[in-house]
Amino acid sequence: MLPALSLVLWSAALIASGAWQGAPQLKQLGNEFGQPTVAKIAWILLASLVTGLFLHPLQFAMVQLLEGYWGHTRIARILALIRIDRYRRKQQDLEDRQESVRDQLEKLVDARIQLSSGDAKSVRDEPPSKEEREDLLDSARGADLAPWLLAIETLGFSAERYPAPSRIMPTRLGNALRREEDRAGRQYGLDAVLTAPHFGLIADERHLNYLRDSRQQLDTSVRLCIVSALATIETVACLLTDGWWLFAALATHALSYLAYRASVSAADEYTTALGTLIDLNRFKLYETLHIGLPISTNDERRNNARLMELLAGKHQTVSYKHPAAGTPSTGAAPPTPPGTP
Repeated sequence: MLPALSLVLWSAALIASGAWQGAPQLKQLGNEFGQPTVAKIAWILLASLVTGLFLHPLQFAMVQLLEGYWGHTRIARILALIRIDRYRRKQQDLEDRQESVRDQLEKLVDARIQLSSGDAKSVRDEPPSKEEREDLLDSARGADLAPWLLAIETLGFSAERYPAPSRIMPTRLGNALRREEDRAGRQYGLDAVLTAPHFGLIADERHLNYLRDSRQQLDTSVRLCIVSALATIETVACLLTDGWWLFAALATHALSYLAYRASVSAADEYTTALGTLIDLNRFKLYETLHIGLPISTNDERRNNARLMELLAGKHQTVSYKHPAAGTPSTGAAPPTPPGTP
């Protein structure tokens, strides 16, 4: 309701100020909004409800739009190519800068170790060891090099925000979601996208509530971004010929941009929650599917390679391990102990 209400209120303000007919009149806007009535409030709430009901079924499509799924037309492919190429070059640039800063830091550290060896003119036959470098950075002599370490860490974190080059999407949100879609559960051989519906049915309720809260934040941010973009288009259409009034569109545009950046942060939290849910509930998934529990991570990855193909609809053979009769997982009542009245 809140994103829909914001769109309805903005539209009502444009109509009340006469922006559709000419330059907005603040006095006219004040007269309309300064005297609220039950009827006006009811109409605004009703319009917000209708708008919210209309936008709700489009939630998945709105997320896909902001992810970068723009269709297969020639124009869509050209736009996607431009954006993907930009992010691929940006990722490569971050990796190159990180490597450059790391090399410069290594040279500074080696030079200080060389000077501290006692003879500044002598040259060591072997470069300093990794332990010597770490000792210098941990000591007071290396305190001023901490910003270099921070720069390396920051560049690495920024570069890791992208998926593999062949999987890069045209938008920030698309890259944030795809990066974790490719990572979540992969260490166990699980496909997060394929198994997400299964985990949604068998995971612990507390874990699901945390995941739903994270998803709700993502959906709300996306919806607010879309309605703010619609408000921007509406504002430009109304004020295009009204001179300085056109700058009012900057307010809705800024809100749309902030909501989009918030959606990227929410996507990071959502995908982290999804990965954690897989970590904590994967054995319950195996038990529910009557798949034998693995004895090691290597065994788990081998079993899941076949299981993922089976869940994807391919013909594959897996071994089942059915629980003994009377255990809670079978749904049957446990046997009555002998001698019980």
